[in-house]
Amino acid sequence: MSALSDCSTTVWASNATTIVGSPTGIADFNSTLLNGLIGIAVGTNDSIYVMDHGTYFRMQLFYPGSQLGIAIFNATFGSDLNQLSAVNALYIDVSGNIYILDTGNNRVTKWAPGASTGILVAGGNGQGSSLRKLSNPYDLFVEPNTSYIWIVDYNNCRIVKWINTSTATLAAGAGCGTQASQFYYPTGLFVDTSDSNTLYVADYWNHRIQKWLYGASSGTTVAGQSGVSGSALNQLNKPYTLTVDTSGSLYIVDYGNNRIVLWLLGATSGIVIGGTGVAGVLPDQLNSPYTVRLDSTGALIVTDHAPNMTSSSSSTTSVLTNSTPIATASQNTTIAVPLTTKSLTTSANSPTTILSASTSIANSVSTPAVVTPSTKVSTSTLVTTSQMSSSTNTITKLSSTSATSSLSTNHSFATRNSNSKLLVLLLFCFIMIFINN
Repeated sequence: MSALSDCSTTVWASNATTIVGSPTGIADFNSTLLNGLIGIAVGTNDSIYVMDHGTYFRMQLFYPGSQLGIAIFNATFGSDLNQLSAVNALYIDVSGNIYILDTGNNRVTKWAPGASTGILVAGGNGQGSSLRKLSNPYDLFVEPNTSYIWIVDYNNCRIVKWINTSTATLAAGAGCGTQASQFYYPTGLFVDTSDSNTLYVADYWNHRIQKWLYGASSGTTVAGQSGVSGSALNQLNKPYTLTVDTSGSLYIVDYGNNRIVLWLLGATSGIVIGGTGVAGVLPDQLNSPYTVRLDSTGALIVTDHAPNMTSSSSSTTSVLTNSTPIATASQNTTIAVPLTTKSLTTSANSPTTILSASTSIANSVSTPAVVTPSTKVSTSTLVTTSQMSSSTNTITKLSSTSATSSLSTNHSFATRNSNSKLLVLLLFCFIMIFINN
């Protein structure tokens, strides 16, 4: 469940470009505009599944580079298996099955490709504290090999793992509290299947991220200060969800601070890579972010939902680019939607613009890596979704530039930059020879 990343040399851009929906906050319930955005999941080939609701729930699929949503299924409000209530999270497996955490019904249903109704796979036994019941679940993860379902059971301050529809086990949490063995109303989880199912939990009201080794009876705080909220870089304020890359770095949705924080392995403080700390609708702002997901290349997808939204809001998807002229290095884009203007389809109702931040690493970025002709500059991306009370929802992508090994020629922007420098040098030499003669 980890994604490739080299966080220590990453430079993150700060502005976004709309690629799906309305950049001006126009709300509607059609194939190009969203309303009442709930959640996002990343599927095969980094297609994006988006669930929103109006008078009913709908699941749409957006292929990379397309702003046209394809309806997968619709569901009315209710408790039958073809209905949903207060959805909190989604998960897509490799077969295209969609797992929906139906918080209002305290259950998880699985929707097979093409199905018009779900199958109960966890919960559904009413609200309660016994292991066979859930109480206001917030997040889920499905193990790819076993289909075991890990669920954040918010009101019960625990993480439960469902083996099948009738059997659940306690994975972590010994009641509500501040001790290392407890959670205080957790909201998010990440299961690192590449590290023996090591569990990371966003312990919301303890303002910390807890790491639990598989089978352990207590966790270790790896980010934030237990029981202390704040906006300093060594603090968190209501962390909502997180994800982890292959280097062990944490990408944390710092809900109360309206920002995304990168916490490197073993670090005592984080690095802000998204948001300004002030809620808003500008390209560099977030408004109550709450979910983070990874695509296959390491792109981060963040769903940002303002809880005090009044009426229907629109949703937009944005891309943040970072142009970095570095020797003859090239830029490899690692995002759900290819980061090129050609891949961003537009329409009259959903115009596309690109705001790029030109960054010279040699002059303005301090990095421990030495960029050489054999160095590859890779771009990872943060995608955020926001629902604003001021009538705008946004899904934004934050791109970054990081130095890693090996030569790549996927894009030629830096090569063109190098060629331009060579042309200037030759012209200068020609002028000097002419003067001397």
